[in-house]
Amino acid sequence: MRIARWIVPTVVLLAVAGRPAAAFAAEGSKDGRSGAIRSVQMQLHSRQPSVRLEAIKRLQDFPAMEAAKVMVPFALTDRAEEVRRAAYLTLLRWKDDPEVCALLLKALDREAHERKGGIALTAPLIAVLLASGLPKNETDLDEFLETYRAKAKESVAAITAVADELGKEDDEEALRSLQKMTRLKCFSEVFACRRATVQAIIRIRRPESIETLIALLPRVDGEVCSDIVRHLTQVSGERLGGDLPAWRGWWKKHKEEFEFPARGAKPPVGEVAPPGAASYYGLSLNARRIVFVVDISGSMEGPRLQAAKDELNKAIEGLANDVSFSVLVYNNVVTAWQRTLMPATPSNKRLAAQFVYTRRGAGRTATYDALEAAFQFDAEAIYLLSDGEPNLGKIVAPADIIAAISQGNRSRRISVYTIGIAPGVPDGPFDSFLRTLAEQNFGVYRRVDQ
Repeated sequence: MRIARWIVPTVVLLAVAGRPAAAFAAEGSKDGRSGAIRSVQMQLHSRQPSVRLEAIKRLQDFPAMEAAKVMVPFALTDRAEEVRRAAYLTLLRWKDDPEVCALLLKALDREAHERKGGIALTAPLIAVLLASGLPKNETDLDEFLETYRAKAKESVAAITAVADELGKEDDEEALRSLQKMTRLKCFSEVFACRRATVQAIIRIRRPESIETLIALLPRVDGEVCSDIVRHLTQVSGERLGGDLPAWRGWWKKHKEEFEFPARGAKPPVGEVAPPGAASYYGLSLNARRIVFVVDISGSMEGPRLQAAKDELNKAIEGLANDVSFSVLVYNNVVTAWQRTLMPATPSNKRLAAQFVYTRRGAGRTATYDALEAAFQFDAEAIYLLSDGEPNLGKIVAPADIIAAISQGNRSRRISVYTIGIAPGVPDGPFDSFLRTLAEQNFGVYRRVDQ
């Protein structure tokens, strides 16, 4: 289930007609209060979003617990984005109320078992609890997320959705919530959660975010470390790689007068491997878990495929011992060297090289099927090499392949790097396909004319 934006201009809430602040208290009797609640509940079931917004406005005047019970889950899963946003902002007002936070945790626990509201419900509840200043909430939320991850496939998608929305907020409160996310177990244990959190912090253009990213460098590796280094390089103009003391020294020197570059400024090319580092067609091999995907269709046969084999085996030979990898080749069908990622030991490198060099070019190009197979691995990065447009497989149209892969990768955060071998005219159909596929999946496109 897709989570929609919670962000709607706050002025919408202020424009909603509602009763005065003392309205609920004025009901007086228990029957009067019950009547007020029933009235609001009826409004929340109206077909008109404006009426449902009015109900949220009225709930702001109710005692916090009474209002929260009414809003969770119905208002948070409303079909109108502005109503969901209004409910979220109202709950956020009570983020430090112990009773409300306990209610939200119970709602999360119930959702983990019943799974009725999905990400649309869990994500804003998690966000409110992250924003809370109550120390116990952080521990309780961490415990819940561990249980949730063990029970529900959509748990990681909910956590990454929270990070994405906080990154769009771009304010101090969002940064504080993201800093709390870095202390959760899921940050340490789940690549997608770790990467989504770092990517969200990168989006927050405040000096405190730079300090947070530098502090995170010792805790991350692979593609996540690369994300941080690339961002620091962009905002500083310095090329210090992963040198933590150097970044700390730079920040100490420039912290007081630091300013972010103008929005839209083109970042330096941080993906090109430095001399001596492991690379594949000049692209840095930063990930700790890699799948190489190579097109061996008929058009690749001959010198083109031989060059691709040589380049791939140089890349594999350069992998560090703490990296794990596999290789897929594809034409009409997809063939895997190994069905799990293997450590980059000397013996495994030799076996992979033997597998690669025995391949011959023949058949057609089932690109989607190859990518689908690559996503079955627990990878951080996929490197796709091809010389021609897809013409076979479960999905053939390039735009549909991009949409399917990008949608499925939203909660995985795997980098898809693409290498186009003689991809035709620049910005032509195949060239654009590979570029867009990479850009929409956290990767980079490399064009190889030959």
